Amino acid sequence: MPNRYRMAFVVVIISLLFFTVGVRLFFIQVWNHEELKNKVERMVFRERSELSSRGGIYDRSGKILAMTVKNFALFLDPRMITDIARTRSELAKAGIEIEVSDKKIAEETGAYLPAAKDLNYEQAEKAKGFSVRGVGFIPGVKRCYPEGKLACHVLGVVGREGRGLEGIEYYCNSFLAGKNVKGVSYRDGKGREISEKIIDPGSSKGSDVFLTIDRNIQFITEQEIEKAWKESGAKRAIAIVQDPNTGEILALACRPNFNPGDFSDSGEFLKNPAVTDIFEPGSTFKLVTMAAALEENAVNLKENIWCENGKYQVYRHVIKDHEKKGFLNASQIMEYSSNIGAAKIGQRLGKEKMYQYVRQFGFASRTGIDLPGETPGILRPPERWSGLSLPVISFGQEVGVTALQMINAYSAVINGGMLLEPKIVRQIKNPSNLKAWTNEKREVRRIISPETAETLKKMLVNVVENGTGQAAQVQGYSIGGKTGTAQKRDPATGKYSSSKYVASFCGALPISDPQLTIFVMLDEPLGDYWASSRAAPVFSRIAGRTASYLRIAPDKKNVTLCNAGQRKE
Repeated sequence: MPNRYRMAFVVVIISLLFFTVGVRLFFIQVWNHEELKNKVERMVFRERSELSSRGGIYDRSGKILAMTVKNFALFLDPRMITDIARTRSELAKAGIEIEVSDKKIAEETGAYLPAAKDLNYEQAEKAKGFSVRGVGFIPGVKRCYPEGKLACHVLGVVGREGRGLEGIEYYCNSFLAGKNVKGVSYRDGKGREISEKIIDPGSSKGSDVFLTIDRNIQFITEQEIEKAWKESGAKRAIAIVQDPNTGEILALACRPNFNPGDFSDSGEFLKNPAVTDIFEPGSTFKLVTMAAALEENAVNLKENIWCENGKYQVYRHVIKDHEKKGFLNASQIMEYSSNIGAAKIGQRLGKEKMYQYVRQFGFASRTGIDLPGETPGILRPPERWSGLSLPVISFGQEVGVTALQMINAYSAVINGGMLLEPKIVRQIKNPSNLKAWTNEKREVRRIISPETAETLKKMLVNVVENGTGQAAQVQGYSIGGKTGTAQKRDPATGKYSSSKYVASFCGALPISDPQLTIFVMLDEPLGDYWASSRAAPVFSRIAGRTASYLRIAPDKKNVTLCNAGQRKE
C-alpha cells in the first residue's frame, strides 16, 4: 500500500476516534448533564436537615427559665451485630443502656431498631469513639427547664413535635419556634466526610422571650403557696404578685403544679387556674361595691348604716354577718366585713350602676394578659337579675371572677384609679439580639377618681390594722387589703355548701408608695377555712420576703403584729 494511502487511513481512523469522543462528550456534558450531575452530587454531597433550636424563655433580669438542648437517639442495625453482650458492655462504658432485649435484637430483620433516647452529646461522642459495629445515632433536640417546676403554669409545655401546647410556650410559639434548614457535607471517594458547609446558627434559631416574672420573687411565692397548700389541705391554691404601677406580673404560682419537662401524667393540671378557673370572690368584692358607692355619692363617710344585728331578710332570704353588729359607718363595714352593710349600700346604688362599675373594674371581660385560655368570668346582665341578685352581688356572690381579674382590680385602686392591662411578656428579641417587640404599659381606662382611690386605701389599711386582715401585717410597712371567705355552691343541689369555702386575701404595700399587689387564694381548705387565718398570713410572708428582696424602704414604725384569726372573715 502506497504511503499516501496508509497516511490517509490513519488520518481517517484518528478522525473517527476524535468524532466518537466528541459525540460522547456532547452527550455527557450537554445531553445527559443534569442526570450525571445529580449522580455525582448523590455520591459526593450528603444533605441533612439541621434541626431548629427553639428560642429561650428568660425572667426579667435574663435568668434562663426554658431552653433547648441537643440530644441523641441510639439505634441498632442487628444485621451488623455479632456479639450483643459486647455491644451492651461497650455502650455501658459511655453510660448508655440499651432499652431493648437481646431476644428482640436477635429476631429483628431490619436495619433500624431504636434502642435508647435522650442521650447527651458527651455520651454519643464517647460511644462513637469505641467504633462499635451496628450502632448509630440520630441527632435531636429537647426542651429543658433548668428551674424544674418553677413557674410551670406560666411557661407551659412543648409537645413531641416541637410546638407549644400551654403557657408562654403556646402563646409565643410563632416567635419561639425556629426554622429547619438543610446542611451539606462533602465526602471523598471512600464516602468519608471531608468538609462541611457552615450554617449560620441564627438561621435556625427562634426568638428569645423575656418575661416580667422575677425569678427570685417567683421562688418566694412558690415556697409560700406550697407550704399553705399542704398545711391547709386545699384542693388548689393560687398566689400572684403584681406591680400596680405598670401591670407587670412579678410572680404567678399555682398548686397542684407539674414538671414542664415531663408532663405526661399531669393532665388537667397543665392549665393555668389563675386565668382559666372561675370562683365567687366573696368579701374581697366589697371593694368594688364601696368604690361605686363613693364615686356615685351613694354613701356618706360620716353616716352610720344599720346592720340589723347580724340578720337581714331580703326576698325570703336571710343575709347573715359572722359578727352581730348594729350601726356601722362605711369604713367599719369594710373593717368588719359586713355582708349586710355591703348589701344595703348595693341597694342604694341600684342594679344598673352596680353592673356598670363591676364591668368598669374589668370583670366579665378578659384582661388581655399574654397567656392562653383566659376566661372572662360570669356576670349576668341586670335584666336577668332576681330581686336577691343586687344585694348578694354587693358582697361577692352570683358573680364569677378569676384570680387575675381580682388582683388587677385591686391594683387599679392601689395605683390611684387607673385600670391597667396586666402583662407577663416584657419583650421579645430575635436571634441577632435585636428587640423584635416590646410590651409597653397600657392604660385601659380610669375607673374611679384619685380621691376615691385614696379613701379606699385608707379603708383597706383599717381592715389590716383593726379588722379581719390583721394577720396580713408586715413589720415596718403600711399594709392595705381585704379578706374574703366565700361559700361555694354545691353543683348537686345548686345551693351554697356549709362545708366548702374559698379563702382569699388581696392587698398591697407600702400604702404610702405602693410597689406590690399580692393576691392569695386557697380553694376548699380543710378545717379552718377563714381567710383571716388561712390566706392573710400567706400574704404577709410573701410580702415581707419580697419587700426585703427588693429593698423597699419601710414606711412605718412600731407595728405590733396580731395573732392570726383574731377576727374571722
